[in-house]
Amino acid sequence: MKKTLIAVAVLTLALGATACSSKKDSDASTAATTEATDAAEANAQSPGAGSEEATEESTEEEEVEEDYMTGIVTAIDGDVLTVKSDDGGGEKKYDISKADITREFPFAEGDSVEITFPAESTQDPVPVMALEVMESVIGQNTDPSAEGTVTETGDETITLKMEDGETYTLGSANAYIVAADGITAGKKATVTYIGDLDDEAMAVKIVMEDSYGTPEADIFAFVGDVAQIEDNNIILESADGDFYTFIADGIDLSGYSVGNVVQVEYTGTITGKEIPAVNIGMATGR
Repeated sequence: MKKTLIAVAVLTLALGATACSSKKDSDASTAATTEATDAAEANAQSPGAGSEEATEESTEEEEVEEDYMTGIVTAIDGDVLTVKSDDGGGEKKYDISKADITREFPFAEGDSVEITFPAESTQDPVPVMALEVMESVIGQNTDPSAEGTVTETGDETITLKMEDGETYTLGSANAYIVAADGITAGKKATVTYIGDLDDEAMAVKIVMEDSYGTPEADIFAFVGDVAQIEDNNIILESADGDFYTFIADGIDLSGYSVGNVVQVEYTGTITGKEIPAVNIGMATGR
C-alpha cells in the first residue's frame, strides 16, 4: 500500500513539472513572436541605419563623371552662355544656373572661360557644374579699385583702411573726385587706381560713400596738365611726371593749350597706350 501511494505521488509531481515547463515554453514563444512582429512593423514604418548606409554607398557609386572645355563667350542670355570651343568644336549653349562660378567681373562677350560639365551630357543647353572666367573683357578694360575707410587726407594723398585692417596711402593729385561733402576722414570711399597699393599707387578716381549710385560715380576721368596737343591727340602729364595720351576724335581742342589743367573723361583703362576720350573740360578747384 505504501509503495502504491509513493508511485502515485511521484507521478503527480512529474505531471505538474511537465505542465509548468510547457507553460513557460508557451510564454517565451509568445513573447518572441510579439517582439519579431513589433520589429517588423518598426522597420516598415522607418528604414533603419543599415538602409541609410546602403543608400549613401549607392549615391557615392553613382558620382557623375566630369569633362571640361575652354572657349570664348559669344552670347549671353540670362543663365545661358553660348561658348565657342577653343578646339574647333563649334558653339554650344551652357546653363550656368546651378554652377559654381569663379569670376571678378560681370560676364561679357569675349570672355575666356573654362567650363566643367557632366561627361557625355546630351542636354541642350548643357548643365554646367563649375565655370571659371580665365580672362575678362571688362577686367582687361577696367582699372582696379579698392574700398575702405578714409583715415587721412592731404593735398595730394588719401589714406584708406581696408576691412582686413591693412592701410594704404595713394596719390590723389590727378584723381577725379565725386563727393557731396568732399573727402572726409571716417567715411568710406571707393578708389580706382593704377600701380601697386603697397607702393603709393596713383588714384585716378575717388568716390565717397555719400555719392555712391550717382551718375557722376559712373564716369571715369583723369585730371592733369596739358603737355602737348597734336592733331586729335591731347597728352596730359601727371604729378609723378608720367604722360597719358588721349584720342579726342570729334572733340574741339582749340580752346586748350599747354599748361592748362584739364579733366578728360575716357573709356577703357588709363593704362592703355592710347585712351579714347569722350569729353574734355577745364578742371575746377585745382
